[in-house]
Amino acid sequence: MQTLDVGSPSRPAAAAAIERALLIRAEQIRAQYRVMPGAFFGSALVATVVVAMLYDRLSLNVMLPWLVAIYILSLARFALWRWFKQANPSVPKIARWGRLAIAAGGLSGVLWGVGGIVLHDRTSLSHQLFVLVATTGLGFTSTYMTAPLMPAFLAFVCPSFLLTAVPFLLDGDRVHVAIGIATVLLLPIVVQFAARVSRTFLESVNVRLQNADLMEELRRQKEAAEEANVAKSRFLAVASHDLRQPLHALGLFVQALQESTIASQERHIVGNIRRSVDAMEELFDALMDISRLDAGVVRPRFETFGLTSVFDRLSFEYGPIAKQKGLQLRVMKTSAYVCTDASLFERIVRNLVSNAVRYTDRGGLVLGCRRQDGGLRVEVWDSGRGIAPEKHREIFREFTQIDPADRDPRKGLGLGLAIVDRLAKLLDHEVRVRSIPGKGSVFCVSVPRGREQDVIANTAVEHTTAFDLTGVLILVIDSEPAVLQAMETLLGKWNCDVIAASSGEEMKDKLALVHRVPSLIISDYRPRAPATLGAGPTLSIIDMLRGEFNTEIPAVLLTGDTERSTRDQEVAGLPVLHKPLNPARLRTLIANLLRMDESHERSRRAS
Repeated sequence: MQTLDVGSPSRPAAAAAIERALLIRAEQIRAQYRVMPGAFFGSALVATVVVAMLYDRLSLNVMLPWLVAIYILSLARFALWRWFKQANPSVPKIARWGRLAIAAGGLSGVLWGVGGIVLHDRTSLSHQLFVLVATTGLGFTSTYMTAPLMPAFLAFVCPSFLLTAVPFLLDGDRVHVAIGIATVLLLPIVVQFAARVSRTFLESVNVRLQNADLMEELRRQKEAAEEANVAKSRFLAVASHDLRQPLHALGLFVQALQESTIASQERHIVGNIRRSVDAMEELFDALMDISRLDAGVVRPRFETFGLTSVFDRLSFEYGPIAKQKGLQLRVMKTSAYVCTDASLFERIVRNLVSNAVRYTDRGGLVLGCRRQDGGLRVEVWDSGRGIAPEKHREIFREFTQIDPADRDPRKGLGLGLAIVDRLAKLLDHEVRVRSIPGKGSVFCVSVPRGREQDVIANTAVEHTTAFDLTGVLILVIDSEPAVLQAMETLLGKWNCDVIAASSGEEMKDKLALVHRVPSLIISDYRPRAPATLGAGPTLSIIDMLRGEFNTEIPAVLLTGDTERSTRDQEVAGLPVLHKPLNPARLRTLIANLLRMDESHERSRRAS
């Protein structure tokens, strides 16, 4: 026959109840010790006053021993209080300190009760009442000081009241007996009042502990939610490399197909595919940017640079897009320099310009800057539909569009301004918006001003539109077969000679049959590489290939990573393009790198 342990399910609740009871008991004892100085100092003071009042009425042989006993007990309670403060006992060890407090209260009550007997002046009712008031008065006062720990209160008040009533009850006359009975009857009244004070204290302690439990639970829930959010963001940030690869390959294949000779109907279909891929890449980049910012993996690198390079790139990228919509994009000339993270700041301004183009149907846009105290204010003006004042805060939240009822998937997920807001906070830049519904908007970003002499030489190149890549030998290294094939196909459409390999060693073997110096190296940031190449496989592969031909071959990194480590390669002289990339941007960068290399070669020969 099996025995069912019905108590088992309630064990956690019972354990929690016991723990709560111990915590409350500990608070009662701590409260008792907090008020103890008032108790023993007050007791000594009142005893001194009583003896002084009865000095000429009673014998010192009676009063002095009692007064000395009061002083000794007060000193003992003072020592006990000091020891408690120094020990600062934990909850499991505090019980014995409670017992000591109860014992001290009991001794004090007995001494005051004995005082009510030995200090009873039979010849003067007024002096008798004075001693009675002093004794019972201490009992009333102790309701506020010792009532939180009811055993300590009862240990004091019961002997002090009952022993003080004894001489009145023994005197025999009706007045004294009445006073004695009244004193005894007053005791339960005082105890009841103290019990209410004690209940109020216990309720306050219980509420405080409940609030502490709730705060702890809220803290745990908040930490769990933050950890889950960070884990999600880190997962997206880490997974972005693998997610970018197929999208990157798709974009390259579409570009290669678009540059092929195909019928007009098929060209129209390819154009639609191109627009869909572009929209998908834009949405993907926005989601990845949000996840990286939320995961805290973005670290700004401040430097001084000229705004004109940023403005020129944005004019090159968005001028044709604006023109296609029938808009005019005016980019004001500037010679100003700013001090911020070049890449992140350009992303802020790019998102603002992109947003302005997206939501403007007629008129035009203006990109410029103004000087202000201590810095510059980059402004993007548009003649779009405008934003109502009550929505100025809302537009910086994720997945927000100005008019949800007219939501257009081609206008994105509503992440552009959310990214602007996060990046601005990361860089400690202020973003403001002014807008009039129906007339347009202006977005402003305040940025610290820089000095031209602080500009560090940068290998970044400008965009250009005039280039021919016919016959250029380009080495491509990527561990993804689809990406490798897409790059080979696209570069072939640009009339380049291409040697593709999945690793540095494979490329080295293929170059053994080549008798010309490559013009450019395009390498994935993390290709497969033997351990013999050491740390930093990409840089090691590039150095190895340059060593094979004993010349500084221009190189470009393509990466699905967005960590700072890849951005740092730009400082080492290697420009970085992030997957999925715009083929036009890749072609522009290749042309400019080759042009720079030719210029350096001419300068070297001339010298």
